[in-house]
Amino acid sequence: MNKIKKKIIAIGGGGFTHKSDPALDEFVISQCKKDKIRFGFLPTASKDDPVKIDNFYQELKKYDLKLSHFELYKNIDSFSEWIFKNDIIYVGGGNTSEMLKIWGKNRLDNIFKKAYNSGIILSGVSAGAICWFDWSLTDCLGPTYKPLKGINLISGSCTPHSSEKDRINRFAIEIKNQNLPSGIAIDDGVAVLFEDGKAKELCCSRKNCDAYFIDNNNKISLKEYIN
Repeated sequence: MNKIKKKIIAIGGGGFTHKSDPALDEFVISQCKKDKIRFGFLPTASKDDPVKIDNFYQELKKYDLKLSHFELYKNIDSFSEWIFKNDIIYVGGGNTSEMLKIWGKNRLDNIFKKAYNSGIILSGVSAGAICWFDWSLTDCLGPTYKPLKGINLISGSCTPHSSEKDRINRFAIEIKNQNLPSGIAIDDGVAVLFEDGKAKELCCSRKNCDAYFIDNNNKISLKEYIN
């Protein structure tokens, strides 16, 4: 009996919700080895923004997928049934803190964990990338970057948009000051595949973009760190 591979794909920025970097979308899709993949979109972090929902359908209709989305701001009924009908779940960007409050209030964390353990691929961009980690660095708690607890499917910490110097510098400082555990910084245009909680592969859709492993003393290109 083959062991289930538990996969999460964390994207620093870009993809279908921004109508950019189709290579990132294709990388996510390629991780599922099925015909007629069922691909579900959660736009909760953007308060179910209709523009992002429309982008989802418009940008991904060129692929042979069965597309659906779920608006948690309207209703949580049948969410569990919906999530387990999908092969890939993709969480959009926005306000990570508000999204996690909705998940926590409605005890959805356990549903995501069961989905992950069952082999459903979890993925997302920005807020939808960092939510899976134990900790993240976010700008959604005020005017400065602050640590935020995630749902801990991947240990350590994460920040998206690390192409922004202020953000990656603050991430390194918070780790050095022991306010965050060691973690992964992901540039815009980069997707990182994690298998069983470990970084396994990168997809870089832009020139000079990368992801990094950062601890108290080092900043290492994830391409080198994986190899």
